Amino acid sequence: MKKLYIFVLGVVGLVWFSAVGTVKAQENPYALQTQVIQNQQQLKLLQQQQAQLYLKIDSLLIKYGEIKGELDSLNHRLDIIQQQINQLLQQQKLQPIAKPSQPAPQIEANPATTNVTPKVEKQIPNQESTSKVIQQHPKAQPVPADKKAFDAALNLYKQKKYAQAIEAFKKFMNQYKNSPLKADAVFYTAECYYNKGEYDKAIINYDYFSNTYPKSPKVAEAILKEGISFIKMGDKVDGNYLLQKVIKKYPNTKEAEKAKKILKGKG
Repeated sequence: MKKLYIFVLGVVGLVWFSAVGTVKAQENPYALQTQVIQNQQQLKLLQQQQAQLYLKIDSLLIKYGEIKGELDSLNHRLDIIQQQINQLLQQQKLQPIAKPSQPAPQIEANPATTNVTPKVEKQIPNQESTSKVIQQHPKAQPVPADKKAFDAALNLYKQKKYAQAIEAFKKFMNQYKNSPLKADAVFYTAECYYNKGEYDKAIINYDYFSNTYPKSPKVAEAILKEGISFIKMGDKVDGNYLLQKVIKKYPNTKEAEKAKKILKGKG
């Protein structure tokens, strides 16, 4: 009887240990899944910190070039003033001297009037004829320096020389801080990073562009590609949010149609 009791206890012990092992084996997958989720969250946090760091670096570069940009802007204004002065001087030289319409009267020599000098009316130049002469020699307006610099950078972008284009656009933004072309320079900088596959940097520039220049006609495209960049980096939550934002804020646009296709898995 005693041996039977010991045997039963042994069997119960084995069953208990087996059950505990099964439970622990079942718990391991959940623990592994939790660890994977934590690693993904840490990776996402590191990516966000990296993006913020790139943004700070770009901001410092822009501030670094502010002084040089202001100086170049002043030099450009001085050049325009000098050109205007030169144009005025040239116009003064182009004014023709009108010839008398009638020859001066000839007075016969007369002893009584020998010392009398004939009066000849002075001819005043005709302003209408002068303006016609000036209009016949138009002078081409010089291309502004900021337009030349932007066109050079854009040409590199069109040639798919994205690395060189990025440097050219950054140099342009540093030198011409107040140029009306700066918004396009920021957008095409983001486009360069996007086409190079550097989606983290593209996100920074797209986000800066859409928040700084909300009235630009390129904002819908910028938000769309920012969302696509998030998706390509594995962040579907933020990516889908931006795609839905395009659909809601910019309906009836080609960007909204593309966002719908991507959300349906057809893009």
